[in-house]
Amino acid sequence: MFGRRGEPIDETVPDDEVLLDDEVEVADPAVTPVEADGVPEAEDPEAGETSDVEESPDDPAQRLAEELELVSDRHLRLAAEFENFRKRTRREQAELSVVAQADLSRRLLPTLDDLARVSSTPPETTTVEALDAGLDLILRNLRKELEEAGLTRIEAMGERFNPELHQALMTVDTPDRDLDDTVSRVFVDGYVFRDRLVRPAQVEVLTYSPEGGEDQ
Repeated sequence: MFGRRGEPIDETVPDDEVLLDDEVEVADPAVTPVEADGVPEAEDPEAGETSDVEESPDDPAQRLAEELELVSDRHLRLAAEFENFRKRTRREQAELSVVAQADLSRRLLPTLDDLARVSSTPPETTTVEALDAGLDLILRNLRKELEEAGLTRIEAMGERFNPELHQALMTVDTPDRDLDDTVSRVFVDGYVFRDRLVRPAQVEVLTYSPEGGEDQ
């Protein structure tokens, strides 16, 4: 074979460049398919679908569910605490009521003892005057203890009739206009306990009438 200038060309191939028929070219294991032919390997479509299905940490629905769970748990805790508070309050009120009743009973015991002594006194060893004086003393002591505990007797005699404190059992006509609607008699005393009505006073009330009259 001749070159472009007519010079002969040596077509002999060097021995070290000749590949033997039984020799197989081995690819470098360190070379990846991408490095080998310069074309990136195609991604697995199933792997992409799996990543799309997974919930993102910033998913609004997930955050809302977590917040609702926290609010529900807080509500249950508050409800339980409030119920425990109610039970504790009722228990404390009941205990205070028992203590107050026990204290009042203790203060009335001396009066009870006095009544028991008067009741056990043989009639032949005392007089009516002595018994009357003893009962009057017991009554004063009883009223004193009850007043100190908070019980107050309603003053009704000669007062203007008050339907919140008095209970009119009967009325009497009077020609005096100034005495109209005035309590003229008390049948049963009324009492209030620390501004709370325990029993109204049962009374008789005057009613103005120009002609006067008899009891109604």
